[in-house]
Amino acid sequence: MKITRRTPKRGRVEIIPMIDTILMLLIFYMSFSTFTTKEKRIDARLPLVSTKVPPTQVPLDIVLHVKDQNHIVVNNANTYDILSLRDAMMQLASIGQDATIVIEADRETRYQAVISALDACAQAHLRKVAFRPLADDLASAQ
Repeated sequence: MKITRRTPKRGRVEIIPMIDTILMLLIFYMSFSTFTTKEKRIDARLPLVSTKVPPTQVPLDIVLHVKDQNHIVVNNANTYDILSLRDAMMQLASIGQDATIVIEADRETRYQAVISALDACAQAHLRKVAFRPLADDLASAQ
């Protein structure tokens, strides 16, 4: 019995997949080479160092306790009416002090008195205004 030998197939290099691979590598390197040229130059303007140190501002909290139209207690110390409150708020705004205004009122206070205090703050261009309800023990004590 005669055994036939298989003839070995010659190895052959497939050119089409190699061209596809080289084309993909070429696109990859071309696209990332443009990124590296853009990153070499950063357009930034650094701030200049100033010898003057600006004064630090401490945030100021002002509590307006509205009892009625002509009786507004500021920080449990001074009592104002609506017109004098507006003038005091304008003085505060003209100084440039960063102030937070907290408006609180009794249960019996009319709504118009609270809105008038809010309008006084708005006329002075004070924007940080908050409302706070009175605690039950404070409301009963006053």
